[in-house]
Amino acid sequence: MFPLPDGETVVRVRRRLVLDPYSNEQTLGDWSDPDRLTVEGVAIAASSTVEAVNDSRSQVITQMSIYCGPDEDIRAHDRIEARSGLWEVQGDILTSPNPFTGWSPGSEFAIRKVDG
Repeated sequence: MFPLPDGETVVRVRRRLVLDPYSNEQTLGDWSDPDRLTVEGVAIAASSTVEAVNDSRSQVITQMSIYCGPDEDIRAHDRIEARSGLWEVQGDILTSPNPFTGWSPGSEFAIRKVDG
């Protein structure tokens, strides 16, 4: 089913693991040199947009859903470059495998962008 023949190409952006000098444990680094993975043939669907305005700030929060293959390496806390913007992955990546065959049509996850 995936990649979709008329789907879009997005880039998954992930912070690399670095060694914490204080605990000697692997921890997520900063965004200065992220790991990038191109994902082709995904479907992107509009979900919602909200404008929040108060006396000191005006924000537009936009959310969309992405549908991709079930084995794509995308996780919560990644970022996605799509449609000329940088989006944050919101929550877990959801798959719905068939309980009788184990076949999965794909995965879905939400992305969000805040402007303002």
